[in-house]
Amino acid sequence: MKPKSPLVSIVTPTYNSARYLDDLLRSVEAQDYPRIEHIVIDDGSSDDGATVALLRRHPRVTWWSRDNRGQYATLNEGFRAATGEFVTTISADDTYADAGAVGAMARFLTEHSQYDVVQGYTQHIDENGKPLAVQPYESYPYWMLQYKLGFILHCSLLVRRAKLIQDDLLFDESLRYAGDGDWMARMYLKKYRFGRIERCVGAYRHHGGQVSLIATRDQSASAYKRQERARIDQKYGRSNILRRLVAVYDTLQQRRLKALGAWRARGLAGVWRVSYDWFLRERDDE
Repeated sequence: MKPKSPLVSIVTPTYNSARYLDDLLRSVEAQDYPRIEHIVIDDGSSDDGATVALLRRHPRVTWWSRDNRGQYATLNEGFRAATGEFVTTISADDTYADAGAVGAMARFLTEHSQYDVVQGYTQHIDENGKPLAVQPYESYPYWMLQYKLGFILHCSLLVRRAKLIQDDLLFDESLRYAGDGDWMARMYLKKYRFGRIERCVGAYRHHGGQVSLIATRDQSASAYKRQERARIDQKYGRSNILRRLVAVYDTLQQRRLKALGAWRARGLAGVWRVSYDWFLRERDDE
């Protein structure tokens, strides 16, 4: 008899995300991997019951509602409640890139017992689900997890759950914005072994209601994010020199891809336009 495929637990925190949540639920239901447990925790949504009504239309989802506790406390609750051998998280406004995404990650960990974590790439999409013309650089070496927080998006990551629980390596609930990047950095520092598959797994949606985008526009939130990052740097004793070198490397790689995309779209005029935009931004930052 063929052994059962390992159970994969997918945890999704949701807060007033009914606009996009149905796309995610259908994306999970469309996966061709045979054993998936999808846990959705409604973190105290105040949307007149829209989130709950939507969840009730998806009987294959395990879900519950409770008072608001924040993103990272909700993720920890879901990870502890999960029963799968492998666990991942995907946000309520994201989706999977295709029907084989979860299966590709699960098969990798099943066939490569030496790895604790597997990472795929992330497709970036607009609010309507259309892939963006230029996709960001993602092929960083893993040691950079200490300096480039969040270069792996959690929607494209799968981890052995028993190891996380055994090591009590869950999300830092004192953080508001950088908890996922901090979590991955701690996995690396704990010597978790990372593997990579050369395919897109998650699809990260860019839209006006994103917490990260709202925080960038809000001055007090932006200041809090900077303070949070400084606190993380201090906690791990990170080298300022290496942090600056990683920032330069990241900027060069992202600009290389943007210039290439501009060349493909509009030729020399496109490259000139993005180069001029970079010059203006750097001048304003001085």
